[in-house]
Amino acid sequence: MKIIKIKSENLVECHRINQENTPEVGTVTLEELQNSWENSDFNLCAVVDDKVVGFVISFQDTKTTNSYMSDFEHKNFNEISQRVSDFLYIDRIAVDKNYRKRSIGSKLYEEVVKFAEMNSISHLTAEINLLPAKNIPSFLFHEKFNFTELDTVKYSEEYKVSLQIRINN
Repeated sequence: MKIIKIKSENLVECHRINQENTPEVGTVTLEELQNSWENSDFNLCAVVDDKVVGFVISFQDTKTTNSYMSDFEHKNFNEISQRVSDFLYIDRIAVDKNYRKRSIGSKLYEEVVKFAEMNSISHLTAEINLLPAKNIPSFLFHEKFNFTELDTVKYSEEYKVSLQIRINN
């Protein structure tokens, strides 16, 4: 398996993987995913035999990113930015259903942790869906990486999330 930066030619496969992981991962159009990728501060995909099998997209709370996320009205990023500073927000991570239980998500997260540490970023943040369906596998996954709940936010009767944080050493 290779871990590489996402390239434009990887986006269709990343989008397919994202959509097969809904509702645990929020649904997006291909154009929305491309926009996120273009504006992200750190992104990677896992490749096996020239096939994308997983990806991660994240954003640092820089002035440029804060402006983009505010304009984009990214609810979860904006909620976290009201509670935490100096963070890298993991917007989405997803693994192809045929490649799960092979530590691909863990390897992607290990690279995110390295990036944060190399750039002296104090916190890693993410959100986990509680509604429309509680994403129990994501809670267990984030627990392995020492994430804890920062807060919960209920946006509507159909959408509630757990804001997660990890403090880097």
